[in-house]
Amino acid sequence: MTTLCFCLFAHKLMSQSDTLLTFSVFQQQIETLSDSARFERLYDYSVNALNQSKYPEAALATNGMLKIAQDANNQILIGRTYMAMGNMERNQNNPTKAISDYLKAQSIFSSVGEYRRQLRALQRIEGVYISLRDLEKAQYYCEQALTIARQQKLELEIANIYNDLASIEDIRKKYNQALHYNELALRIYQSLKEEDSYTVSLFNRAIILKNSGQYRQSADIYQQCLKAAKEKQDVELEGMIYINLPNTLLLLNQLNEAEEYIRMALTWANSQSKSPPYYQNIYETLTAIYEKRGQFQQAFQYQKLSMVYRDSVMNAEKSRQLIETETRFQTREKQLHIERLDEDNLRQRQQLAWLTGGAILLTFLLGIMLLQYRTIRRVNGKLAETNQTLSDANERINKQSGQLKQLMRELHHRVKNNLAIVSSLLYLQSNRLEDENAVRAVREGQQRVEAMSLIHQQLYQTDNVTRVNMQTYIDELVRGLMQSFNHQDNFNLQLNVAPIDLDVELAVPLGLILNELTTNAFKHAYKGIDTPSLSISLWKEDQLYLEIKDNGPGMDVSQWQKPSRSFGKRLITSLTKQAGGRLEISGENGTRFLLILPVPEKKAILTPETEPA
Repeated sequence: MTTLCFCLFAHKLMSQSDTLLTFSVFQQQIETLSDSARFERLYDYSVNALNQSKYPEAALATNGMLKIAQDANNQILIGRTYMAMGNMERNQNNPTKAISDYLKAQSIFSSVGEYRRQLRALQRIEGVYISLRDLEKAQYYCEQALTIARQQKLELEIANIYNDLASIEDIRKKYNQALHYNELALRIYQSLKEEDSYTVSLFNRAIILKNSGQYRQSADIYQQCLKAAKEKQDVELEGMIYINLPNTLLLLNQLNEAEEYIRMALTWANSQSKSPPYYQNIYETLTAIYEKRGQFQQAFQYQKLSMVYRDSVMNAEKSRQLIETETRFQTREKQLHIERLDEDNLRQRQQLAWLTGGAILLTFLLGIMLLQYRTIRRVNGKLAETNQTLSDANERINKQSGQLKQLMRELHHRVKNNLAIVSSLLYLQSNRLEDENAVRAVREGQQRVEAMSLIHQQLYQTDNVTRVNMQTYIDELVRGLMQSFNHQDNFNLQLNVAPIDLDVELAVPLGLILNELTTNAFKHAYKGIDTPSLSISLWKEDQLYLEIKDNGPGMDVSQWQKPSRSFGKRLITSLTKQAGGRLEISGENGTRFLLILPVPEKKAILTPETEPA
């Protein structure tokens, strides 16, 4: 995490919002108030609406604020309105519009000498650019704000801006510069006796020190912050320290102490009813602790919990975006509906004038037509109802069919992404290990995960979401392994793969077995071989056959058949048994593995136009 993430709780603005009245009811309540009082009430209403993600109500409130401010020609109120509009656009993920509103606000505040408000507007702009990771522009607006704060001798604002600059440099990994800015902010807070701001800035310093590799100093400052938080009974800061301190202790290899604090964090999160991101961080830390201890079963359990909470965060974010999109759509629909109503009213008034003149003449004819009209209407109603029923049924069937196919693609995409995350985690973990055997074991695990990920990648990229094209899959898998083991030059690769589509239930174990045998060949078969060669064949007759041959020195078949602690050998044996097949091995003129699997017709489809190799 960057320092910026942990500056948020310093503002202590997160409070429960009151139940929001409808805007029409709210307008009635404030219509007798003075303009200035109505403006302040509208401002509070817009903030409350934003907290509850009710953007149409927030937009109505800010429009009301702008009208009052413009009618009074009050520049400060106009500037405050643009600030509120910028906040609303930022909450709806419209950074360009948010920056535009903030720029208007800061220009107005500058013109009337409201320097503190101008600085807040510049810092909001900087915050948007930081969230977009456009650090150059973020720094530009920080420095612009710092110049104004220095000119006006606004010491507290100068310290706040130093903290922002420290966040930017921390994201850039320029830790010495980040620590320098943080030190400047600490000095000012201390001189102004701003104890809360000082403690939060000190907390940020501990994070920067951890990021820069100064773990001992980071841990000491965390303890200093924890002592201050307990003295002030600042439960929020205390909990954040419990979450972050274990990461530093983990790097110091103080595993027991790290676990003690992260379990305090878990107790704190439960007592405060915290949101899923807190639990995700806690369980990720517990995973790392138990991995470092070598207790991989427990680490795996905690990793599963962290992934559950990570999925909750992703789902919540998707739900929020869906609500925002739906809200904007409803707002546009309401505006269009109002315009249509105005047009309808005008058209109805014109029609009424014509109908009044012809009403007397039509009265007699209407009486005669009434019975016929009722009969026709009854018949038409039944026909319309029947047609609508059929139309709805067809639409539901088509929609459900499309949704099912899309859900399968999404499922395979999600599985592929999750496997990619697991692969990345294994790669990162291997970089942190020093034991070569451990690194090799983790890297081999990563290759197995990538072999499974490749299957799910194929499934969501094609129209067939249940079967894997083995020609494409084997080609991509083997060439990826060749690249990993640097066997791209002067290497004779022969792929004779029949155009077979396998059910994913069989494709996964077959892919893992192929991955293990091919990896074994690349690792052991070609030492001292001038022209290495590898032949892989897959065909289907009465059964499914997979053959892997190399031109290495061969192997002792009796040695292979002996019990072994090799994970790869046990994995091959287990998967072969699970698939109901058998493995034949020959060690003459190189090593040859022949995997024979009984395959029901429904699990393996051979394209009829091409004969198998």
